[in-house]
Amino acid sequence: MRNIGAALLLALVLAACGTSEGGVGEPLRITVSSAPPAYLGERYEARFPASGGVRPYRYELEGKLPQGLNFTNGRLSGLPREKGSFKITVVVTDAALSSRSATFTLHVKDPPPPKLTVKLPQSETDAPFIAVLTLSERPTQALRLRLTLKDLKPDLESLKVAPELIYVLRYDAEKQTLDLDGTFTKTFKGGELLRLRLEPLRKLRPKVSSQAQFFDAKGEPYTKTPPKRPADSGRYGFEELRTLAARWLKSAPSAAPAPKASGPPAQKPADGADGQEGTDSQDEAVAPSEEAEGPPAKASPEESERQPPEDSAVASPQPNDQPAAENPEPAPPAFDPDLDGDGKVGAADLELLRADYAFNPGGRLSPPKPSENPDADKENPSPGEGAQDREEAPASSPKPEDAP
Repeated sequence: MRNIGAALLLALVLAACGTSEGGVGEPLRITVSSAPPAYLGERYEARFPASGGVRPYRYELEGKLPQGLNFTNGRLSGLPREKGSFKITVVVTDAALSSRSATFTLHVKDPPPPKLTVKLPQSETDAPFIAVLTLSERPTQALRLRLTLKDLKPDLESLKVAPELIYVLRYDAEKQTLDLDGTFTKTFKGGELLRLRLEPLRKLRPKVSSQAQFFDAKGEPYTKTPPKRPADSGRYGFEELRTLAARWLKSAPSAAPAPKASGPPAQKPADGADGQEGTDSQDEAVAPSEEAEGPPAKASPEESERQPPEDSAVASPQPNDQPAAENPEPAPPAFDPDLDGDGKVGAADLELLRADYAFNPGGRLSPPKPSENPDADKENPSPGEGAQDREEAPASSPKPEDAP
């Protein structure tokens, strides 16, 4: 009787140890069937929970993990630094020494671009309305955007953008396209990008198609392909816009100061190093050398034949002679965003850049280094890639008047 009671008590204890997720007496199993994708350089976490069996569980992992990830107690986490597909097997063992395993393929990819959402009326209308564009899921440092507004006329005066966005706008009424190049004064982590009043040209259900290229917090493109749009002429381009935004409302760097005439008195040189003192010792050091040289010895006839004449066209090479270097092409001056020369980068400089800006489908993807000599740059500003000789902006590409 006592043995039967002990066995019953043991059964009750084992049942109580069963997981609440799986219930009493369920077999041990891993409850997930796949691992979520990981993105290069972004924080990652995935769990592999188990159910059934007898707690506590013990986890093991078989296979190679990408660099930057670690597996502990059924949790995979870290900052992946290696792209690729990695096959891993998770093994879980319960307190009764029952084991179960599941194999997963972990994909580590480049981060996808931010998600662009365009909020429009969902029914037919012929009345003006406000279109709202938002970004989510990824941080953004800069963007190139093209919107196609089929049978919709934008009111450019109504445009409102995120406070951090410094932008240039171009509207083509004939093609019904709106191009925007923009860069943020600080990393944009999501929210409303812009809002714009649109007027339908007929009764319709509004539709806006978009092409975009986004740049991450480090200024690198999420995707290599920019929007497909025609180029135009202008002195400045996308990288100059990015440089201007990086210096927004900051003072322009001044030229290197000249060395001050005043200062602490120079240290008195040691004897024999400089000045009047030590002259005798220098003369004494030189004198033996002069005596040792003496008058030049007369060369023998055989030596004269071997020595070239003094006026020979072929000169003997000197030990300090350096080979003549080819003339390198001068590097183009760096772009100085202080276009109006007032010592500060602001709205007036942005308007000057907008008035001579070239939209183009390609262009360089990183801003130039800040100029060390702003005055020289104003005489020869650096043209944006893809720009032609300076021309007036086309009538179909008006620039907005107000700074953000």
